[in-house]
Amino acid sequence: LMKYIIDTDPGVDDAIAIMLGIKNKLDVIAFTLASGNIPASKSEKNIKIIQEFLGTNIKMYRGKKENKCNHETAEYAHGKDGLGYAVFTDSMIRGKFSKMKAEDLIIKASKKYKDDLTIICLGPLTNIANALKKDPKLAYRVKHLVIMGTTYDPEVKKPYLEFNVNVDPEAAKSVLKAPFDDIKLVTHEIGVKSFIEKDYVLNLRNSDNLLSRFVGLISEKYIEFSYEHYKTIGLGTPDPTTIASVIDPSIVTFKPCNVKIISNGNGKGECFITLADNSNVKVSTDFDLEKFRKLFKETFN
Repeated sequence: LMKYIIDTDPGVDDAIAIMLGIKNKLDVIAFTLASGNIPASKSEKNIKIIQEFLGTNIKMYRGKKENKCNHETAEYAHGKDGLGYAVFTDSMIRGKFSKMKAEDLIIKASKKYKDDLTIICLGPLTNIANALKKDPKLAYRVKHLVIMGTTYDPEVKKPYLEFNVNVDPEAAKSVLKAPFDDIKLVTHEIGVKSFIEKDYVLNLRNSDNLLSRFVGLISEKYIEFSYEHYKTIGLGTPDPTTIASVIDPSIVTFKPCNVKIISNGNGKGECFITLADNSNVKVSTDFDLEKFRKLFKETFN
């Protein structure tokens, strides 16, 4: 049975993605924290809150604090504490972080589970890059990486800076160059297009189901952000779509591609993707919106 590590920087859509995965029986053995959407201390609090609502006790590991991307956060999208307008008291927060570093856990799990391990990356790729630096053989043990990040639109010549890559382009470059057997990229474009209707999400606040109420509660700020930035009338779901592609592989279509990431100088953080005949890296080119919405609504209702 496949085991999963979720590498995450828990803002709103990460939180929903994690709950979607757990409720659909993904066997998650660990959460490793990346620094991205919000400062590390808030991410740590949020992963504990998410587990509290799920009733799970999955082990949690901190990523390196001093990574160079800590300044680049996205409270404008995820709210002051990273879970929209929702505020949770400290009395709600239990659970302790393991002493082991995220990168060491990734290396250890790769030795134990080998082909039966998939790493799902919802934030910047700092932890995976650090693990590779320590143990280059990692890429030969772990076959499957599923990454939310990068941008691909054949109509657009000049790519915009996608958040997860832009926070730590060096990490993204080193991970995507490594010889993992199977790297799947769910692009930001797909994440913006795969939205859940606003009324449905906000109505979840009245659900009888605690988890669904939680989703409705934390989503309001992100719905506002989705509208301001993309004119989406609903909840943009980059991370939940990424998890959905693991739960049901028929939801997202992937094609082999070449990736070039600019990691310094002019254009730092830019990402150029072209389709290829054959590659260990595959990019999302299409997705089934109806299937995705059905999965979301069967999970949160």
